[in-house]
Amino acid sequence: VDLGLDPVGAMASLGRMSASWDAVAHRMGDTLADLTGRGFKGRVFLADGRVYHEAGASETQELAAVLATGLAYLRGLEAHGHGLDAARDSLAFLLVADADEFLTVAKFRALRRLWARVEQACGLEPKPIRLHAETAWRMTTRRDPWVNMLRTTIATFSAGVGGADAITVLPFTAALGLPDPFARRIARNTQIILLDEANLARVADPAAGAGGFEALTDALCERAWELFQEIEGEGGILESLKRSALQERIATIKAQRDQAVATREE
Repeated sequence: VDLGLDPVGAMASLGRMSASWDAVAHRMGDTLADLTGRGFKGRVFLADGRVYHEAGASETQELAAVLATGLAYLRGLEAHGHGLDAARDSLAFLLVADADEFLTVAKFRALRRLWARVEQACGLEPKPIRLHAETAWRMTTRRDPWVNMLRTTIATFSAGVGGADAITVLPFTAALGLPDPFARRIARNTQIILLDEANLARVADPAAGAGGFEALTDALCERAWELFQEIEGEGGILESLKRSALQERIATIKAQRDQAVATREE
């Protein structure tokens, strides 16, 4: 079970936090201690990329924000009574998968490398992370929604090839409102077919050694690390959000993407 608690993501979405960060971090520490004492073995906190992706972030901006969020949780939990090893074991991560197969595969592969680098910088021996995926909300269309089935299939395939541990497929009619049973069944069956008929889960890292994927993964790692350092230079993810610095950088990318869509370049 992953509880998916993400106070930083909630702040990014709502523009405010329920209390000061020190108070929130204190609650996080108490929650983890209580659950650990009760024998809970799942992940409690989630570094979630959805809010940034839905706002228009690039792949590297999403990666940087997720890294900075995970590091903020490590710091908060360490400051309130938990060792770094226990703190990192309480974290899970979520990235968005969209219809760009190559970038999605590389993005998921890149996060594992980047977080391992954060663990090393913290003096920890890297461990496998729990990595969730969700198909992109921003790629769905209300007009001709049947095309969304193709998009979510490509996104699910790409997340699986990229190494996601669990994938949520948004129903193809999600942009039109509450999905009907058929749309929900298609969302479920997309995963079943890819797992049991395409055998996607039988190879650990299908893209390993492929020059194009390796080069793209390296490029995403390099640029995302630069953006992550920029966020840290602003005082961390919370300070960057308070100053609207991260929002402004994402807005610039969103404007460029909107223009590309309007002129059919995308």
